Order: sequence, then structure tokens, then C-alpha cells
Amino acid sequence: MTERPPARATPPMHYGWIMVLATIASVFVALGIGRFALGMLLPAMGAALPLSYLQMGLISTGNFLGYLVGALLAGRFIRRFGERRLIGGSLLLIVVTMAGIAMADGVVVVLLLYLGTGLGSGLAFVATASLLPHWFHSRWRGRTSGSISTGAGLAMMLAGWAVPVVNAQFGGDSWRLSWAMLAGVALLLALACLALVRNRPADLGLAPYGATDPATAPAPATTAAPRATALPAEAARALIVRLGAIYFLFGASYVVYATFIVTSLVQQHGFAEARAGQFWIWQGFFTLFCGPLLGGLSDRFGRRAGIVLALTLQGSAYLLAAWGGHPTALYLSVCLWGLSAFGVPVIIPAAAADYLGSERAIAAIGALTVAMGLGQMLGPLAAGLLAEWWGGFSPAYLAAAAAVAVAILMTLRLKPPETAA
Repeated sequence: MTERPPARATPPMHYGWIMVLATIASVFVALGIGRFALGMLLPAMGAALPLSYLQMGLISTGNFLGYLVGALLAGRFIRRFGERRLIGGSLLLIVVTMAGIAMADGVVVVLLLYLGTGLGSGLAFVATASLLPHWFHSRWRGRTSGSISTGAGLAMMLAGWAVPVVNAQFGGDSWRLSWAMLAGVALLLALACLALVRNRPADLGLAPYGATDPATAPAPATTAAPRATALPAEAARALIVRLGAIYFLFGASYVVYATFIVTSLVQQHGFAEARAGQFWIWQGFFTLFCGPLLGGLSDRFGRRAGIVLALTLQGSAYLLAAWGGHPTALYLSVCLWGLSAFGVPVIIPAAAADYLGSERAIAAIGALTVAMGLGQMLGPLAAGLLAEWWGGFSPAYLAAAAAVAVAILMTLRLKPPETAA
């Protein structure tokens, strides 16, 4: 008798799920620490340096100028170095520049270093967002892409808890210790990403999760995410322009809230920093559900419906922030913002992959991230100017709500992928 070779053991878990964990860690650093922690750090840093509302807006705008440059370069760097090396190097750039801010004196030095942080964030986020469509079938893209937003939510919760504690214990220049502490956390996660990230399933001899026989790869019972259609070049350009305009308006609006909500709570509404930190923690907590919830809904009901829902929740948050000095209205505002904050960033890459295919989507995601970066550059600067003129942030939140309304109207005119050609 011929002896049969031993059967190969089936891996207990597809490596795609390890990739989900790695991308969560990457977004924790790139967006959660590299971007959203600023909202908690600004009040103490602004008082110590000191900074005007306009200078605070300039620092935030500098970050997004770097983010824009990173998004522009990301596609070229991905082709040259691959996602794994680009993510690792970009996250280490964030660590170095944040450590530098901890030792900086003066707004110019902080601005230049935070521009470098933004560069790392843009490179890392585009590379991270480009990875998961290769690892998962389209039926799973919304929920898996959505899950990476939990990284930013966890980082926001960390900042909302740790920064007030550090400030209360050390006072004075405690904001420097906070920057250094967050840079240390970022270093550990950057090293973990470098160890875990792989560029393609084929590198490990795997197929994308969900691409095999449905009997062996479970899939949702109902899905609204069809296969990508081969769009003609002209239709593809028109689609990217429309998605880019939506992403621009989203970027210009959501960053105003992320940058200034804690400052407005402390300086406009008279909240103690520790209480403002509690708002930030709740905001971060609700972002944990944002990506998986809205990404999963977009898988079931379509990308257009997911984007509209996310923008509607955000617009409601801005109106409540503009109207409310009452704690209940403000709590509801931060909860709605948290539930919707990362809905658009996780659905847009999935939509690009649905329309264009995962390989063509790499360049499109870079271009779309550039559009969002432009919005993020202009939003804080305009909000800072409005706050200087008005003496508060209510007009800025109203302007953000108006931008969201325009984005909703543009989203409603998107065609489903199977009819877009």
C-alpha cells in the first residue's frame, strides 16, 4: 500500500484577522495618537506657550499639510517599498516628531514638528487603508475596514484619561510629559506593526478571506456590495471627483470638532479639564462601535447609505455643539460624533475598491485622501479665524453642519457600482 502524505493542518484563524489587529494598532498611532490626541493636549499646551485660537488652528493645519503631502506620496512609496515597510517607517516618524514636540519651545518649532507628524500619519493611513481590500473579499470589506477605526477610539480614550491625570499631578509643563508618554506608546505599537504586517495573502500562500467556497468561508446572508465593475476611464475619473468632493467636505467639518471641542468645553463653557476629558473618553468609547457598525451597514445596504447615515449623525453633533451649553446636549453631541466620526473614512476605501477593484483602488485612495487632507487643512484655520472674530466656536460648528449637508446631497447622487459604468 502506498502511504498517504499527512494532511496539512488547517490554520485555526486566517491571517487576515491578524492583519485587522495590526491595522487597528497602526490607526491607533497614525490617527488616534498622531492626530486626535491634540484635542486633549491643546488647552494645557495653549496656556503654557501661550497660543491664540488662530495659532492653535495653524498648528492643526500644519499637521494636515503634512498629512496631505503624505497622502500624495503614499501611492508611489507603496509601489516602491510595499505597505509593510512604509507603515513601519511612517509610524516611527510619528514617534520621533512627537518626542520632539515634548521638548519644543515656541509655536514655530511645534508647527514644524507637528507637520512631520502629519506626514507620517498620511503615509501610514493610506498604506493601512490600502491593505485590507487585498486580504478580504468584497463581502467583508466594510466591516473589516470599519474595524480599524477602533484603534483611533482606543487612543482617544487613553488621551482623555491620561492627559488630565498627568496635568493634575505635574502641572506647569505637564503637557510635555503627555506628549512623551504618548510617543512611548506609539513606539511599542509601531514595532508590533512592523512585526505583524504582511503585504498580500499570497505572501503566505493564502487566498483573501471569503474568496473560497462559501461552504468553508462564511459570509453574510445578505450583501449589498457587488463585485467591482470595469469602469471606463472617464466614468472612473468622475466617480473619484465626486467621492473626493464628499471626502473634502467631511475632512473640513469633522476636524473642526476633533480639534476644538475640548478647548471650547474648557474655555467657552467653563468645564474643568478633567470633566472635559470625560467627554473625550465617551467620544472615544462610541468611536469603537462606529467603524464596525457603519461599515457593516454599508456591506448590507450599500456604501451610499452608509455614508449618508454617517454624515447625518455628524451634522446633528455639530448642531448640538453650536446650540448647547447644557451638559446633556453636549454629551449627546460627543456621542453622535463618536458613532459617526470614522464612518466616512472606512467606507470610502471600501467604495473605491467596489467600483474600481482592489488594485486600481490604491491610486484612487491616495487621491481621495489628498482631497480629505485639503479639507482638514482649511477646516481648523477657518474655525480658528471664526472663533477669534466671534469669541467662541458656535459659528464654526454651524459652518461644519452646512458642509455636511452639501456632502449628503452629493452622496445621494452616487450610483450603485453595478450601474455606474
